[in-house]
Amino acid sequence: MSKRENKALYFQKLNNYLESYQSIFIVNVDNVSSNQMHQIRVALRGEAVVLMGKNTMVRRALKGLIVARPELEKLLNFVKGNIGFVFTNGDLKDIREKIVSNRVAAPARAGAVAPSDVTVPAGNTGMEPGKTSFFQALGIPTKIARGTIEIVSDV
Repeated sequence: MSKRENKALYFQKLNNYLESYQSIFIVNVDNVSSNQMHQIRVALRGEAVVLMGKNTMVRRALKGLIVARPELEKLLNFVKGNIGFVFTNGDLKDIREKIVSNRVAAPARAGAVAPSDVTVPAGNTGMEPGKTSFFQALGIPTKIARGTIEIVSDV
């Protein structure tokens, strides 16, 4: 299937979902693994449909539908970052509960935004000197003391 056919199919799918479902969730999927997405889709099967897509393609599809349905213009403001749509006719609280129940804590990675404030106390970490690049990537000042990494000041 060509790119053009895929885009046309996506536009058609989005239009069908907008017509056949009463409610839409816009969900942020930053740091969500493909395995978690699969579990969410399985949990929602029969009650809701998850639709992902590139933001430019989603905007173009929505702009094409605004002429017939002006209320869709409100959605354009939310098409930013890594998002997906959840279409449903079911109870919004139940659907939200199922989505939130699949939330899992993930290990820290360089460049990832923490969902809550994190403080790293100064002191010896007990880690070997080979791991200093991890702390440097996070901007944490360190020094090597007695063969282990030591954090210089609270961060």
